[in-house]
Amino acid sequence: MVTAGEVIKNKRESLAKDLNSVSVDTKIQKRFLEYIESNQFDKFDSKIFATGFIKIYSKYLGLDTEKILALYRRSTLVEVKNSNKKTSVNKKRLLPKINISPKILAITTLAIFLLLTIGYVGYQIYKFQTPPTLTIVQPTDGYITKEESTVLKGITQDSVLIDVNDKKVDVNSKGEFETEIFLIEGVNTINIRALKSSNSNLETNKTLKVIYTPQQEGEEEIKVKEFLLTLSITQSPSWIKLDIDDENKISQVLQPNTIHEFEVINKFTLVTGRVQNTNLQINGEDIPLTSSTQTGITQITCSVVENELECQ
Repeated sequence: MVTAGEVIKNKRESLAKDLNSVSVDTKIQKRFLEYIESNQFDKFDSKIFATGFIKIYSKYLGLDTEKILALYRRSTLVEVKNSNKKTSVNKKRLLPKINISPKILAITTLAIFLLLTIGYVGYQIYKFQTPPTLTIVQPTDGYITKEESTVLKGITQDSVLIDVNDKKVDVNSKGEFETEIFLIEGVNTINIRALKSSNSNLETNKTLKVIYTPQQEGEEEIKVKEFLLTLSITQSPSWIKLDIDDENKISQVLQPNTIHEFEVINKFTLVTGRVQNTNLQINGEDIPLTSSTQTGITQITCSVVENELECQ
């Protein structure tokens, strides 16, 4: 392919002009003239300088400036394409070529399989050599009861054998077990033993103490009596202050036709500004209220004494 540099050089030589005289006439340094004739356009600072010098040089030699510039542009495009091709080829060469042969694939698969197998076998050995878990849900150690029997509940692992006081107890698929234990008066010792069915040499033991104190004849169980306070307001609003077990429950004006209920454990104090509009009941029984002749305010305090209510 004919280049701009070749055309310019051939024209200069046909005119018998040397580069020194051309440099003097065109005011272009000799080295730039050499760059043009050898097509070394990449040595110019920019394409603008290269284009300007080509115009001046070709015009000086009497050449068609546009044709020379066209040859210059075509040669630079070719160089860019070739450069891109080289870069692409170099990139391809830099990328390592990985060949996965059937042999390598087989070795890799075998290695993964062996690792998984070793891991599984190791886990099974660990399980085989580890004592079984054993958790007692109820009763707690030191439990006191008046009942002649108690129910023992616990959790272990599946396929574990449970003995309670040398008596076999069934374990379900979730590892849960329970059994009823009959007690003798006083301290009862309960021995629980968990053994692995796969390795009976490994076991876990727990011991509980349960105290049985049977109820004596004639002994009556004291039941705590509950006291329900019901306060109702009638006819017109009334100012009420109510403290129950040292805690203030009401301290405000209550509207008529309202009912308020509270549980009393130890004592309560009621203060009302309108006794005629205030009704007080304990467990459904009316508690009489009397007002002060001087202030018209009523106050009553009631306490629970030996499971009975005493008011003053």
